[in-house]
Amino acid sequence: MRLICPICKKPLQTKDKEALCINNHHFDYARSGYLNLMISQKKNHGDNTDMSKARISFLNTGAYAFLREELSALTKQYGSSCIADLGCGNGYYTSALVAEEKYGFDLSKDALKYAAKHDPSTNYIVSSIFNVPLTDHCADTILTCFAPTASSEIDRLLVDNGYFIYVSPGPLHLMEFKEALYDKAYQNIVKRQDVPLHFADQIEIENRFHADQETLKNLFMMTPYAFHTGIDDVKKLDQIQHLDVTAQFVIQIYQKNKE
Repeated sequence: MRLICPICKKPLQTKDKEALCINNHHFDYARSGYLNLMISQKKNHGDNTDMSKARISFLNTGAYAFLREELSALTKQYGSSCIADLGCGNGYYTSALVAEEKYGFDLSKDALKYAAKHDPSTNYIVSSIFNVPLTDHCADTILTCFAPTASSEIDRLLVDNGYFIYVSPGPLHLMEFKEALYDKAYQNIVKRQDVPLHFADQIEIENRFHADQETLKNLFMMTPYAFHTGIDDVKKLDQIQHLDVTAQFVIQIYQKNKE
């Protein structure tokens, strides 16, 4: 195990249903299997229960399965031995990644409860992605999907010639859905990530899925639209019975110290 204590940074060892370090700092595993390494427990972070349920229901329709398959294929291609997924959510993409050792980090206990129950192949950890409890230079692949880029941590964690895979919505992602809700539907802007790594490649993938009203409402709940949409526009969801929607993603690939 490559996890370190978030307090003293010493290696963690698993014993019974807890992890502990040489300085006797103890951290408990939840019944579902995730490990909580957050020092401050003032409040819950990440997706709340409703958002997590909506995300799980939507992803289980298979609408984004083509992205999951693409990421799985990339990790097979790279021959990854250790993968860290920063901002792993409910583990939908993490579970499909191919490596001898996998770690998924997120702030949402609700999301990780589901992830740990359904994916025993991965070590799921409650932790900030800006202070990852892993040893230096331990991962040969790091993935971030639809989450902020923890630039300094990515640089610290990656081995030389390791890969950072960053996934963002493409310009036309969910365009039909946005056109149905808003008077003006804008394309997404895709930017290069500010990381001290070599930009190696960019892959654009696209598919269309058919969604009923329940699926559209779950999609709405799991996106930032849920926080930035007025009441009148939200009500439009009740008028949409079915919709064909474009799912478009941009996968940016960076490599550390490429020779």
